[in-house]
Amino acid sequence: MRMLFVPFCLLILPLAGQEPEADAQVVELRETISKIVEVKTQTSKERNDWEGRKAEMAELLKLHQRELELLGEELEKAGSSAGGYDEKKREAEEELEGLKKARRAASEAVVRSKERMLNLAALFPTPLANETELERLSLEAWESGDEARDGLQAILGMVTKAEQFNRRITRSKEELNGREVEVLYLGLARAYYADRSGNAGMGEPGKGVWVWTSMPELNSEVVKAFDELEKKRPPELVKLPVQIKEVSP
Repeated sequence: MRMLFVPFCLLILPLAGQEPEADAQVVELRETISKIVEVKTQTSKERNDWEGRKAEMAELLKLHQRELELLGEELEKAGSSAGGYDEKKREAEEELEGLKKARRAASEAVVRSKERMLNLAALFPTPLANETELERLSLEAWESGDEARDGLQAILGMVTKAEQFNRRITRSKEELNGREVEVLYLGLARAYYADRSGNAGMGEPGKGVWVWTSMPELNSEVVKAFDELEKKRPPELVKLPVQIKEVSP
């Protein structure tokens, strides 16, 4: 600032003794000097700002260089454990291959069991057939190449419900020979039916269907069993013919 001030003073002193008509030139000269001073001041400010930015950039470059060094160290550590990584990768690949084999085996099991299960389902009495209808439809729609899980779920669902049905006494209303009758199932082995008009009979699984035989002489005993189940009479023994034989689907 001192160097700029001295020329300004030297120029002002000679002009002070001139005539008034020279005032315009003096004003113009002063404005020019003021602009020069302003430009130099701005230049100095920009130079100082640039120096500050250079210092900041230098610090950022140092930080970046340090980050690169740390990254290099981490990569070296990772390289030293590459053997462990390869081993884990190999184990994962072996496990994946095992899962693929298990999936293929499950799919093949469904293919082998589908037809047999559907044939068994054809022997299901009406109450059990109604309980397993969704599983049967799902198994019928299953094709080789579909998810093995869906086929297995259908088969296991049908088997589970069949086992539960076989362990209990089930009572239902059905239409046999054009008449609505009450039916008493003793699991999957035998069934008896009767109505209040003297009709009665026995049912058993046959080749793909249940075979119903009219036996009116059983009416009183079957009706007695129904009354006992409804608690309309005290419990007592009921005499019904039973013959168990193996039936293949």
